[in-house]
Amino acid sequence: MPVEAGSMLVLVLPCVALVLGAVGPAATASPAPTLDAPAILQRSESQWQGLHSYQVPVTISGSVRVAILSVPFKMSGTQYYQAPDKQALHLDNPPSYARGLGNTLSTIGTPQTWLRDYTIAPPVSQPHGHHTAYGLTGTPKRESRVKTMTMWISATTYGIESIIFSYSNGASLTVAFQRHHGATQYHLPLSATVVAKFPSYSGNARIVYGDYGLNQPIPATVFAAH
Repeated sequence: MPVEAGSMLVLVLPCVALVLGAVGPAATASPAPTLDAPAILQRSESQWQGLHSYQVPVTISGSVRVAILSVPFKMSGTQYYQAPDKQALHLDNPPSYARGLGNTLSTIGTPQTWLRDYTIAPPVSQPHGHHTAYGLTGTPKRESRVKTMTMWISATTYGIESIIFSYSNGASLTVAFQRHHGATQYHLPLSATVVAKFPSYSGNARIVYGDYGLNQPIPATVFAAH
């Protein structure tokens, strides 16, 4: 689960991969859906049935504001996934304030790990954007700076649309995915947006994904701490 890193942009972006603007709108919740959280996450996970690994080039651009200064940035790298729960982001010559980004991303988790790492409350069904989505809120099962994680999962495709991390110090991090149904195999994201609000800084970033390499061998060293 995400941890609050020491450098600015690290938390601006568990920034990568994984907001399109409004996330978790203040609509009135409808009665709880018949599906429970495990069933919803299982359907979301089933989208990746047959997906054992991927690697994809990413381009990340945005800005970080500290006090009255706004610092733009742009960087590139490669994101990796190995079923069921390994993630890594390797950035090419990142600015000093973004060097911990890869390690932060690798702690976001997946549908396969969220039930293990979080106690998830009964879901609600409500409008999200132009359609209906399930809202699931989890609290960490182990000590963490994360207070809650709220995710929105499409009630139609069961794709993960956005995730909000709320921290015990009042900070927040929002990650939203943009994808086109059927545009990529396994409905992997084509882009994502990140918005971070922390006591000492704020920032935003847009991540654009290139061509995915699917089910290719990935060396174990990729997922080692670096």
